[in-house]
Amino acid sequence: ADMPWHDSLAIAPTLTGLADSGIILERHYVSPICSPTRSALMTGKHPIRMGLNHGTINAGEPFGVGVEEKLISNYMKDLGYATHQLGKWHLGYCSWALTPTQRGFDSSYGFYNGHENYYAKMTHDYFDFRSDTLGEDGKTISDVQWSANGTYSAFLYANKARKVIKEHDQSKPLFLYFPIQSVHGPEEVPPRYRQKYDGIVQNYQRKTLLGMVTAMDEAAQAVVSALKHTGMWDNTIFIFFSDNGGPLAGIGKGQSNYPLRGGKYSYWEGGIRSVSFLHSPMLPGMKVNHELLHVTDWLPTLTHIAACGVNEHDRHCRGPELGDIDGVNQWQAIIGAEPSNRTEFLVNIDQLGHNSALRMGPWKFYKGNPGKGDWVPPPKFEFDGAEELNAQFKKLRLENGYDYVFGDDRTDRQKPVRMELYNVVEDPSETKELSAKYPDIVQAMLDRIDYYTSRAIMPRNVPRDPASDPSLFGGVWTPWLESC
Repeated sequence: ADMPWHDSLAIAPTLTGLADSGIILERHYVSPICSPTRSALMTGKHPIRMGLNHGTINAGEPFGVGVEEKLISNYMKDLGYATHQLGKWHLGYCSWALTPTQRGFDSSYGFYNGHENYYAKMTHDYFDFRSDTLGEDGKTISDVQWSANGTYSAFLYANKARKVIKEHDQSKPLFLYFPIQSVHGPEEVPPRYRQKYDGIVQNYQRKTLLGMVTAMDEAAQAVVSALKHTGMWDNTIFIFFSDNGGPLAGIGKGQSNYPLRGGKYSYWEGGIRSVSFLHSPMLPGMKVNHELLHVTDWLPTLTHIAACGVNEHDRHCRGPELGDIDGVNQWQAIIGAEPSNRTEFLVNIDQLGHNSALRMGPWKFYKGNPGKGDWVPPPKFEFDGAEELNAQFKKLRLENGYDYVFGDDRTDRQKPVRMELYNVVEDPSETKELSAKYPDIVQAMLDRIDYYTSRAIMPRNVPRDPASDPSLFGGVWTPWLESC
């Protein structure tokens, strides 16, 4: 709910204009945290098949998306595209072979880990910001960007995007993957962006978060302006989406998933139903699309369009051979010409967490604990102190008829969760648990989870390797193994 088409208080004129004149994807689903979503986007495979289904890849941990996986950047390169990555990688960097320029990107600019300061470029007490290019010998040339320390990251990315677009050789098409740092924690933004909400929003954390949205919007504007200035905009497809919902810890952090239940790290709708839109001057816009889409669908969809064109003049064109992936080509569904090519998707199976979740038709099923499942207030809601917050929560719960989800003492989150079933089409806020009423549907969902379990591998998570210690590499997070 932190973008203007869901929260009218947010100031983001560029993204709002693109969304309003584009195709807003209201049933776009991702994983509940960063690395799994990014791995699914880049490979078209569900994270359960790569061992990336339990948490994220943390600093100094020797694993990532395996070198045996072909990424969307590799496919785009095969199709003749120039490929560039800006922002957050978070797909592993234990060896150089896992870093962007060894995975099909011509260049990379940003950080390898999952989070860092917007100004200092520090994470876990060490620096992480670099510019990578590919040398003639095929090896990565990596330039640590010490000068980035002190400059707000959205400004750096905007300038780099302008440069990449301006210098692009237009004899070939361009694939720009731009996972900008915003609006991930920590909550930092230049004061002038926060001040835009003075007199509009009272809560400091909420003002900071919305200021970060506005700064991100300016980076998007830099991309659009550069594409227009170079004459490439009319042939561009611009896609925007988040890799998970906002964290619930943060009502204190200013984020809101209203009216959805839960948030980041959880399998509830607020954790996995992602704000998203697609815009292209080549397409008629002004649509809201309610077809079921999953993040794994982007690889087959975009590689198909890259090979066959937006209008698919050759209906026999099949695009590149993608092998055994989980995503499906959704182009016709996105533009509204056909229904979605999927009726279900696996949210996750976490063998270490002993939980799983599945969407099938209108049904959403949980086995084990799906994570923190609080409901959050509308984004315009203001509060001052915990006592008033709890009182307002109780009032809002009663007004909206939440008879199951939200106990006043919130002890429900400590209770062992067995199996739960919701109809998320009729009840998107997941307020009415229906497993006892529909045992046949529960059994069908369990059967499908058994099928997906047969395709899953165990999570590959391993502890931080002492050999990754940045003090051994000049105070910078750096690939440290020959292979991993």
